[in-house]
Formats: sequence, structure tokens, C-alpha cells
Amino acid sequence: MKKFICALLLACTSLFACADTPSLYSPSVIVYDVARGEVLLEKNADDVRPIASLTKLMTAMVVLDKAQEMGDTLTIDKADIDRLKHSGSRIPVGTSLEREAMLRLALMSSENRAASALSRSFPGGQSSFIRQMNLKARALNMADTHFEDPTGLSPDNVSTARDVVKLAIEASHYPMIGSFTTLTAYEQTIGNRTRFYHNTDPVVRWTDWDTQLAKTGYTREAGRCIVVDAAMPRGTVIIALLGARSSGARSADLATIRNWVNGDQMPVAVPRLYHASAHLHHRHPVVASQQHRVNVRLASWRTASAVSSHRHPSHRIIASRART
Repeated sequence: MKKFICALLLACTSLFACADTPSLYSPSVIVYDVARGEVLLEKNADDVRPIASLTKLMTAMVVLDKAQEMGDTLTIDKADIDRLKHSGSRIPVGTSLEREAMLRLALMSSENRAASALSRSFPGGQSSFIRQMNLKARALNMADTHFEDPTGLSPDNVSTARDVVKLAIEASHYPMIGSFTTLTAYEQTIGNRTRFYHNTDPVVRWTDWDTQLAKTGYTREAGRCIVVDAAMPRGTVIIALLGARSSGARSADLATIRNWVNGDQMPVAVPRLYHASAHLHHRHPVVASQQHRVNVRLASWRTASAVSSHRHPSHRIIASRART
């Protein structure tokens, strides 16, 4: 009888742990509490993965760090055509726009030709620009990050969810980046036509999110990626998701995390890919063959003392919003 009661208690403990832990589908995840400088939840946060157009946050910072004149005219030429993925663009070769317009289109509409033109106009050309991207990554202690191009089309543009949070923290210091990445739509005159551009990030159109900065990314190798800096009722958080299999799974993860952070236990309808559990170092089949327990480290938003006592120092985000 005693053994039965012990087993029952253990089962209940496991059940309660799962009930308080969000189900997540992105292979790499981190949720960071900006005010406290604490990681609230992480899942494979140090796995190195391609980050696609999240790269453009670094591209924008390198442009702005150089304080190049925003009113200068840049022209799209054949060097800006995507020869790697053969992706399309709504900016024809020969288009001339001010640097500010190119930056806006690169960030809010993820225009690869605009990002390429910005890098070519840098002193020393594109190679010098990419070198500066990597130097800035080192300066931000993004030890697992490397850039090969300014657009994110290269699968060799790699990072981790933890490093992406550092990237977003630094990018949040630039008002223009926050403004451009959260525009829902924009009209741009190109030649004698007005073109309408829409933000690639769905979060900026979600009325219940107070988004300060957001950027999506997608290539076949990277999967669906996103980083969001959002003010929530309990404080501002940065969420980085890498490698989701679909836009739906990525959006579901965002909704699940928001509910979890806000203490809302309302379930989110999602495809069954992964169950994120607080039980570390174990993998077990759950419900379906595609569903697995995955390593997740989390700290309760509601228990500050638990955060400090359970996090290893090596898991800290070494960055701050405060400039020194």
C-alpha cells in the first residue's frame, strides 16, 4: 500500500510539472526576461543553426553604426540578384532609392536585394561589411555566431537562440530598427509605380501583442525563425525561436509562450511535433511517433528565487539594455 501511494504521488508530481510547462514545436527556443536579465525558458538554446533573415538585424546595425547618410541614393544592380537561392524580389535591377528606404525594405519586408545594396555601399565594399558584421558579433559575445552574407540566404549564417537574444537586445538600442521592423505595411514609389509592401512578421499584426522589435527568417536549411521583443503584462520579454517546420508551428509557439508567461493555461491548438518538458536528459515517446520529450530548462516567471537557484551561470545572457 505504501509503495502504491508513493508511486501515485510521483505520478501526480510529474503530471503537475507537465501542466505548468508549455508545449513547443521549434527545435531551439529561449524566452528572456529583459528587466530581470533572466532566462525564463530554454530548449536547445545553444544548438548552432542557420538563422536566415534574422541576419538583417545585424546588417541594419552595421549600416547605422557607420552613420552613413540616410539620404544617399543607392542603386540595385546585378550583383544584388540572389544567385544562391534564386529568390524573387519586388525591387527591379536599376531601382534607385535612398539608403533609409533600402533599410526599411530590408527590415520590414525582408528584401534581400535591399540588404545586398546596403552592404555594397559600405566603405570597402561587401567583404568589408561582412567582416564588420562578424566583428560586432564578437564584441557582443555572440561566440556561436558567424555571418557569410548580409541577407541570410547563406546557410553558413549561423547562430544559436541564446546569441539571437543578444542580437535583439543590442538591436533594441536602435530606434530606427524597432520602428522599421514593427511597421505593418509601407508604400514605396519605385520608378513611376507605387508598390505596397507588407511586413513578413505576423506578430506586428496581432493586436494583443505590444511588439517593440520583431524579425522573421526562412530558408530551407533554417526553417521558420523569429525573434520578438514584446511588452507583456508581467514585463518585457525577448522570444527567439529557430527551426520551426512551418509558419503555423512558429505562430503556435509564440501564442503558447505568451499564455505561459502571462499565467494563462488556455490550450493552443497546434500540430503535434514536440512536448517541452521540465524533465531534463530524458526522451520518451508521447502520444504520436513524431512527438518526443525534449530537453528544456525553465524558470517560473512567478518564482524569482527559483530562477536564480536553478540556472547555471553559463546559461546567462551576457548582455543588457543599458549602454555603458
